[in-house]
Amino acid sequence: MNQKKKQKKNSQTKAGSKKPSVLAYGFSKDTSIDPPKERKDIDNIRDEWIPFGENNLFPQELEELSKSSSTHRSILRTKTTFTLGDGLKTNNPKLEDLLSDINSLGETMDEVSFKVLSDFWKLGNGYLEVVIGHGYQNYFHQDASMCRVHKDGAHIIMHPDWENVNRSPEKKKKVPIYPDMRKEGSVYRTMIHFYDYESTHTYYGMPDYLAAIDHIKIANQIGKHNLTRFKNGFMPSAIIELSADMAEDEAQDFIDDAVSKLTGEGDNAKILFIAKNGDGDATNVQIISDTNDGSFLELQKITNDNIISAHRWNPSLSGIQVAGSLGNNQQILTIYDIIMSTVIREVQHMFIRGIKKVLKREGGYDVSGLRFENKPPVTLLGAINPVDYISIEEGRKIFHLPELNEEELQKLKEEKQPKPTNNGTDNSSGSN
Repeated sequence: MNQKKKQKKNSQTKAGSKKPSVLAYGFSKDTSIDPPKERKDIDNIRDEWIPFGENNLFPQELEELSKSSSTHRSILRTKTTFTLGDGLKTNNPKLEDLLSDINSLGETMDEVSFKVLSDFWKLGNGYLEVVIGHGYQNYFHQDASMCRVHKDGAHIIMHPDWENVNRSPEKKKKVPIYPDMRKEGSVYRTMIHFYDYESTHTYYGMPDYLAAIDHIKIANQIGKHNLTRFKNGFMPSAIIELSADMAEDEAQDFIDDAVSKLTGEGDNAKILFIAKNGDGDATNVQIISDTNDGSFLELQKITNDNIISAHRWNPSLSGIQVAGSLGNNQQILTIYDIIMSTVIREVQHMFIRGIKKVLKREGGYDVSGLRFENKPPVTLLGAINPVDYISIEEGRKIFHLPELNEEELQKLKEEKQPKPTNNGTDNSSGSN
C-alpha cells in the first residue's frame, strides 16, 4: 500500500515538475543543380528519347535559372545581341529576299536566328526546323526546352510539357535531324541541332556557364533574403516608453497595430511608443541608429565574379559596374574585340555553317557571302573633330545653312583663325 502511494506521489511530482520544452528544428533543402550525366545504357532506357538531366527537365531548370539573377540574365542577353550583331548579310539579291521573309509567320531570318541563338546561350542547345517545299524553304525556331534527342540519335522529339509527357503522348512530334528528312504531304521536314562539344556528352550540349549554376542560385537567394528582411524588418527610429495602464486585449491590439505600422515599405524609421503599466517612472526615450547596408555584400561580389568568369565575359560589355575600372570607348572596343575573338565568333561560325549547308544543297543558293555583320557597342566617332576632316562649305551643307559668297567665306575663315597669344614675358624696357 505504501509502495503504491509512493509511486503515485513520484508520478505527481514528475508531472508537476515538468518544464516547458524548447523545440529546435533545422530545415535544410538541397537546392543545388548538379550537371546532368548523359545515359550511356541506351538500350535500357524505357522511353524513346534520351533524358536530358536526371528527371529529363534540365532545360526547364536552366530556363528558370535565367530569370533568377540580374547579372546572369544581362550577360545572356548581351551574348545573343553581340552574336547576331547587325544581322545576317549577303551580296546575293535572291538570298536576301529569302532572308527578309523566311517563313509563313512573316518572320525574318534575323528574328528566327535571335531566338535560336538565345536558346543556345541559355540552354546549350538551339533548334532550327526547316520545311522544304516545291521551290521554297521555310525556317522556324523551335523552343529548345521542348526538344529531346531520340534514342537513335537521328531524330528530335518535341513536346510542350515534358513533365507530363506520358499523360499526352499524342502531342509528341518527331522530326529527323539534317541531312535526314521526313516527307509530310507535299513538303519535307528536317531539324538543324546546334550544340557545342562537351566531353562525355554525345547528344546534348552544355551551356558555358555550367560551373556557375550554384552561384546563380546564390545570387537569387541573396536578393530574396534582403527583400524579405526589408518587408519584415522591424526598425523604428526611436522607442518611447510611457507610463500607462494597459489590459491584455489592449496590449494585443497595440502589438498588431505596431506590426502593421512599423513593417513593410514606407513604414521603417518611425517612432514606436510603448505604454507601460503606470509606476510613476519618467518617460524613457531610446534613439536607434540603423547602420546596416544590407546582408551578404561580400558574398554577392564573389558570386557575381564567379558568374562573369564562367561566362568568359567582361562586365563592362553588359553594363555591370565595376569599382576602379575605366570605361572609355577605346577600352570598351578593345574588350569587345577580345570577346568577339574568344567567345562570340565561334558560335557565329557554327550557326552560319549549319544554315549554309541547307541553303546550298536544298535551295541551290550562292552562300559564299553569307555572314553576320558585327556591330560594336560603341564607336570612336565622339573622339573625332569634324573640323579636321570637312571644309566649311561641306559643314554648312550638312546643317542646311545657306551658301556663302567668297567675301563672306574669307571673313569667316579669318574669324576662325587662332589669335596670337602673349607668351607671358615682358619685352619692354623700363627706365630706372
